[in-house]
Amino acid sequence: MRFWGLYKLVVGILACIESLLGIIRSGSGPAMNPWGPVTVGAAVLLAIEGIAELFPQLHRWLLVSMAVVVPLGISISSVEWPLKAWMFAASTGFVEWMFLRLKIVTGRMETGSLACVMALALSLANTTVLLFRVYWSAPEFWPLGQIFRFMLPIALPWTLILILLGHAAREGAMASEADAESEIRPELGPRSAI
Repeated sequence: MRFWGLYKLVVGILACIESLLGIIRSGSGPAMNPWGPVTVGAAVLLAIEGIAELFPQLHRWLLVSMAVVVPLGISISSVEWPLKAWMFAASTGFVEWMFLRLKIVTGRMETGSLACVMALALSLANTTVLLFRVYWSAPEFWPLGQIFRFMLPIALPWTLILILLGHAAREGAMASEADAESEIRPELGPRSAI
């Protein structure tokens, strides 16, 4: 369990850094591409899910506070504090609170992680399609070394996200099987929300 918590934390941090660098490199900011804020929010929430697994004794309001403070901390780099930054921070905090409530109500620990990883996968799919459009519209054929340099930044995030997506889906399926088993055999009792 600690391994997956650390894995989520690392993937969340890496995805957040890469998303912020992409926003900075684009120069147009999140106003032109809605995937930037979605990716940053999903990455922050995934990292917080990892922290929650690493330190299960943390109070849930501390986790919600982190979900609000981290986006505001990211906004510190700009001199002004636009209303969008406050709205983004409040939205991220609300989504974290919602993930925590879902964990308590359903007893499924991977709900938030699965949602975050799916958002990251959709964002990465959008980026991958855009990169392949650039590749196929190139007037000349690329040499093999250039193709490898092109593919590495795509393959590494996909590998990390697909591993985490597989883990979250497997955990969700195991929880569904346990729920179905407790309905079939009532002597097992309901699953407790850990």
